[in-house]
Amino acid sequence: MKKGLLLIAFLIFAATAQAQLGLRAGLGSSNFSNGDVQRGFTSLIRPHLGAYYGLEVTEKITVEPGMFFSGKGISTTSKVTNKEFKESLSYLDIPVLVRYAVNEDFNVFAGPQAGFLIARTYTEGSLKITDTAPVGGYEIGGVFGVGYKLNSGINLQASYDFGIAPFQYFQADVNNTVYKLSVGYTLPSKKAKEKTEQEQQ
Repeated sequence: MKKGLLLIAFLIFAATAQAQLGLRAGLGSSNFSNGDVQRGFTSLIRPHLGAYYGLEVTEKITVEPGMFFSGKGISTTSKVTNKEFKESLSYLDIPVLVRYAVNEDFNVFAGPQAGFLIARTYTEGSLKITDTAPVGGYEIGGVFGVGYKLNSGINLQASYDFGIAPFQYFQADVNNTVYKLSVGYTLPSKKAKEKTEQEQQ
C-alpha cells in the first residue's frame, strides 16, 4: 500500500510538472512531541531538500504541493549504557500548502503533509542499527510558516512541521516536530519569461 501511495504521488507530481517549479533546501531542528516523551530527548539538526510547484489560484492565493527528503529524529543519553545515542529518521514528505500573499514580498502558508519513513539510522558509540521495524512507517501531519520572496526568484521561509496522528516508536506514541529554515529558488515560468522579453523589447 505504501509503495502504491508513493507511486500515485510521483505520477501526480510528474503530470503537473508544467507548473511553476522550484527547489528548496535547508536545516531543521527535530524532536518528538507528546509531553514527557519530548522532555526526555534533545533536538537533532537534520537537512531537508526537494522540489515544489506553485499553482496560482488567485492573485493572492497559490496552491503548492511538493516532495521532500526530510531528516528528522532525536538524540539523548541512554539510561542503560550512559552513552549518547542518535535516532536519525529519514522521510519522504509530501506537503500540500496553501500560500497567501500578504503583499508582493511577504506570504504566510499552511497545509497538510503526509510523511513516509524511508530510512533509519540508530547510532550509539560504535553501534549502528538500520532496522526500521521499531518505528511507524508513515505519519500524517501539518505545516505552517512564513515566507519572503526576493526579486531574483530566491525565497526564504521559516516553518513548523508537526504530526497529528501519533506513530509507534518502540512502546511510545510520538509525533515528529521540526522547526525549519529554508532557502528556495523558483524557476521562471513561461508567463514570467514572456513578460521579461516584452520589457526588454
